[in-house]
Amino acid sequence: MPGLTDDFRAAAHEWAERTADAQGLPLRVTQADVIRSVTVLLGVKPARSGAPDRSKAGGIEAVVAAPGGADNNVIEDGGDDQSLLSEL
Repeated sequence: MPGLTDDFRAAAHEWAERTADAQGLPLRVTQADVIRSVTVLLGVKPARSGAPDRSKAGGIEAVVAAPGGADNNVIEDGGDDQSLLSEL
């Protein structure tokens, strides 16, 4: 992270190792569900999602385009429509 000094990083790393060892925890977490839970608790949004679990991949629905049709008056064409340059 920007702004953290090397001394601070080293002290944090040492503290993490010491407290993990004191609690009988592994130094590194490798379980994806645990890492995901921690990121949620910290409010961090993942950069991208991982591949779905093979047992759950079959439940993904295909994306289907919406049928074409009337715009329900969402788009209005009127006499006041001008190009952007002339509106400036």
